[in-house]
Amino acid sequence: MTKIAFVVDDEPANIDLIKGLMPEGVKVKAALSGEIALKQLSKKFPDIVFLDLLMPQMDGFETLKAIRELPDGDSLPVLIISGNASETDIQKGKALGAIGHLTKPVDSNKLAVFINQYL
Repeated sequence: MTKIAFVVDDEPANIDLIKGLMPEGVKVKAALSGEIALKQLSKKFPDIVFLDLLMPQMDGFETLKAIRELPDGDSLPVLIISGNASETDIQKGKALGAIGHLTKPVDSNKLAVFINQYL
């Protein structure tokens, strides 16, 4: 069965970068905003979500909170990938149920740990 990774980031270049780090055979879907992501996630869950924090309108924390409110949304693995690595943000992400927090630019080895665990 094909594994699906879902990238939520307002910067297309960041989506392309994460796509390039995915193993062969993993399908990558993307959304440029939290609002679009929630519409897509309400239809079908991927195997993992890579979520940016700093986005216009609905930020990553608001998006993560809304994901957790979807039916079965509490079981969806969400990894935060952000340029912001403050301890406050890391702890807030954990409190909302994120499986981890990686800082941009993404370390491909650290990302691989999550890919191997969840895909």
